[in-house]
Amino acid sequence: MSPRSKALFTNWRLKLSALGLSVLLWALVQTEPANQETFASVPIHFQIADTAWMLANEPDPTTVEVRFGGPAREIIRLAREGTTIRIPISDVGSRDSVITLRREWVQLHERPGLIVESITPQEIRVSFEEAEVRMVPVASRLIGRVPDHLALAAEIDMSPEVVRVQGPRSRVSMLDSLSLVPFDLAGISRSGAFSIPIDTAGLMGASVVPATATLGVRVEGLVERVLEGITVLAIPTPGEADVIVEPEEVQLRLVGARSLVTSLDPEMLRVWVPPEFLQGMAPGEERTVRVQIEGVPPLVTAVAGVERVRVRRAIDGPGTG
Repeated sequence: MSPRSKALFTNWRLKLSALGLSVLLWALVQTEPANQETFASVPIHFQIADTAWMLANEPDPTTVEVRFGGPAREIIRLAREGTTIRIPISDVGSRDSVITLRREWVQLHERPGLIVESITPQEIRVSFEEAEVRMVPVASRLIGRVPDHLALAAEIDMSPEVVRVQGPRSRVSMLDSLSLVPFDLAGISRSGAFSIPIDTAGLMGASVVPATATLGVRVEGLVERVLEGITVLAIPTPGEADVIVEPEEVQLRLVGARSLVTSLDPEMLRVWVPPEFLQGMAPGEERTVRVQIEGVPPLVTAVAGVERVRVRRAIDGPGTG
């Protein structure tokens, strides 16, 4: 027996069984009963090649009913994946149109043996509008606050600050800005760059490029620093008698990100009584007034040990109190 013949008869029982199983599976597939199923609320999407026009509003209706026929397993798979009707528009002939839906527009995802039997309703109404392109500024929407053990160490950066919007003229021409989807600072655990979608609610048919913006967030550990002996200034209007302040010095408590608080120069701080609080004071008159703090950098909070001080107008002339 030649080697070729010997190879043919080696494990012949196993090979014969495999052939029989293949024939059986083929027969099952061929005899699988056809099925019919109706998908309700199949959405409609448009592919508009004519860039001078956009959809003015949602089509009427926005969804249709599609009846499919074919192998049950393919219908089940399509139901799991979902389907849509994609309508190609190469050229816009008029602002208001009635479109007859075609079966080949239904997305079957290459399901063998699956056919579209019917679409109900067969026609939809759609309105088009001239397109407009504008560059629109973007604003962030921050909610919440960073966790108590952290603090912002820099202002939050956003990039880009302007996006390109193309859409129906009636909508795009009215835009003065777009906002990001709200970003919750409470979820921050470390510094980083966060990609946030742009909120396009109400911009039906419009495209926004890019569709996201990046927020750069820098956080550090929260620290507290106490400064003692900060002089309270009360500068009288020229020509008026001096003002005596009690207490003359106060404590300042600084709270914020570590790098901002530790690098702060106390010489840059000023605790004072605004001149308008001293106007009209007669010699010897006393008042209790609120102090103000200046020179505190952004993102740092400064709290004086006392909110109010007592001021008294000197009885003697200017500069002699």
